[in-house]
Amino acid sequence: MAAISRAMKTGKGQILRNEISCRSMDEMIKVMTKSRFQIFTAVVETSPNSITELAGYLRKDLGNVTRDVKALEALGLLTLQKEKGKRGEKVKPVALYDRILFECEPKPLQKTG
Repeated sequence: MAAISRAMKTGKGQILRNEISCRSMDEMIKVMTKSRFQIFTAVVETSPNSITELAGYLRKDLGNVTRDVKALEALGLLTLQKEKGKRGEKVKPVALYDRILFECEPKPLQKTG
């Protein structure tokens, strides 16, 4: 979890390419919230021209969407392309993948008593 936290804060991490590893479902849910899944899916499905457009499509607060988009960028799932817009610079979120897969490797149960 510490490596993921560092990656989210600095945009750089020691995570294997194309892989994010969590030790538990609880850790995964802290990193990939329901909102972040929705945002990632919306970026893949709609290819929005800006974060503002994405927030409008999702009917969510721009500040919250921006925060989650930056977290997804730090995790290496999105890239943010800066482009000139009519009213200044706009930031376009671009998905680096078209899907996210989860793999769970159950641990053997320990016998008690």
